[in-house]
Amino acid sequence: MRFDDRLETTLRQADDDGIGLPTKWQQLVYILAQNPSGFDPAAVASGLQKVRQFMDMVPATVREQCVRALSGRLRSAPLLLLLSGDIPAVAAAAVSGARLSDTEWADIVPHMSTRAHGFLRNRRDIGPMTMHALRSCYSADFALALNKSAAETAVRAPKVLQIRDIVDRIEILRVEREQHDPAEIPAGASIEHVVLSAEPIDEIRFETDEYGTISSVEGAPAGAVVGVDIAEPAFDAGPGPDAYGAAAFRQKMPLENARLRLCGAPAIAGDWRINAAPFFEPASGRFKGYRGILRRPNLAEVAHIPEGDMHDAENIEQLLHELRTPLGAIIGFSEIIEQQLFGPVTEEYRTIAGNILHDAQRLLSGFDDLSTAAKIETGTYVTQVGSTDCDWLSLRLTDRLRELSDALHVTLNLVHAHPVRPFALDNHLAERLFSRLLSAVIIGCEAGEILDGRFRTEPGLNAVNRFVLSLPKKLADMDESELFGSGPLDESHDAPLLGLGFSLRLVRSLARNVGGDLRFYNQALIVSLPAVSDGRTGLMDEER
Repeated sequence: MRFDDRLETTLRQADDDGIGLPTKWQQLVYILAQNPSGFDPAAVASGLQKVRQFMDMVPATVREQCVRALSGRLRSAPLLLLLSGDIPAVAAAAVSGARLSDTEWADIVPHMSTRAHGFLRNRRDIGPMTMHALRSCYSADFALALNKSAAETAVRAPKVLQIRDIVDRIEILRVEREQHDPAEIPAGASIEHVVLSAEPIDEIRFETDEYGTISSVEGAPAGAVVGVDIAEPAFDAGPGPDAYGAAAFRQKMPLENARLRLCGAPAIAGDWRINAAPFFEPASGRFKGYRGILRRPNLAEVAHIPEGDMHDAENIEQLLHELRTPLGAIIGFSEIIEQQLFGPVTEEYRTIAGNILHDAQRLLSGFDDLSTAAKIETGTYVTQVGSTDCDWLSLRLTDRLRELSDALHVTLNLVHAHPVRPFALDNHLAERLFSRLLSAVIIGCEAGEILDGRFRTEPGLNAVNRFVLSLPKKLADMDESELFGSGPLDESHDAPLLGLGFSLRLVRSLARNVGGDLRFYNQALIVSLPAVSDGRTGLMDEER
């Protein structure tokens, strides 16, 4: 016969002297999360008291990592109720990673906060009893919230009697559910029923906290939107913004027409556009969150790949993968012939192999562009965090484009104000973005033309680097729709495979994906990208 005394042993070791508190807190959470039936309810209640008592003494990052590690193994309803009142990151991890029965969920829903209700509504596996409990909370979710200190006290400091009652009730329900199957609970006349049958909502006013979690809304059911996080890109089919919106949040920049997806009732489910600005505490200047509007996209903003045909992007990826395989073989054999690796080859064959190699590499570059465009359109393109020095970037672009500009007899001048802050994106993306832009424009030049490109930093709370590129006469005379919609300008071997318009649209999509943009203004192209915020001011306008 075995006796499980892990909880009692951990409780005896727990004290308030501050030594090893994070470790003791994690041990208690791990043990309580398993919710074994052999534990004494009194010991469970004491353990929950210790978890609540130590919570503020444990760093938030430690709490979040601990709860995320329990994903799929958090089976204690009382512990979940306690964790759901923590900061948004911990609460979201607890609610999304918990594995409770329909009965247990329904029992704790009335005791959970409005924010936790929002996290729970985003789950796709909730049962009928839980759904009924959430419906009954809609009126409470619409009510004015308590002040912050009172709300935290109410959620994170429940009385001992409440914890004991919940523990006892869970034990009773565990026995009862083995004897009776939960019946379907009719929805009845509820606010959610009205929402489900209503016309889709076109506009929602919202406010977030400093973590990016929507905390209050107007114009939509609070429980359907509250709890959505705009600080991290949406994952799979879940709610959230695109990478551009998440990047803008990290830089504390205004959100202009960023994409957002909401899930849930048909009245609010689907694609949205965010227009919001950060707000700060007047006295200290501390960042407090975002305020703005969610609106439905207009016809001009609808993605080229419809939601019902999202699998087309996967088909494109599969097709490109199948094309890259033989193309790689062609490139390899062409290099063997051109470099005479297997023996002497006549000059004629080497010339043919060189032309084949050039065309194959051009095709491969076009495939990469198609793949990138498909990923951006479907919100699956991932960028790496980093910074790029402007001096390094200028030298790389000069070396990379020298052969092309010399062949077409085009002069490219790159100058920048001093100092220019580093770009807030990694080296590979920065080089790819600017090289695509410059090579496409160089090919549109006549022999003897001069292109001037100028980097400069616009300082401020959210510093921005701008690159202004003068256009050749053939392109400067176009309007924006013609420029971004144009096809190949010529049939030369160096022309972009998919046309100038596609190259410019790709550059614009890459820029917007990291919180920037590409615009056509006054016969010039202007690239705006986030700059590294280093607090420097008083930039001098010295070109070099």
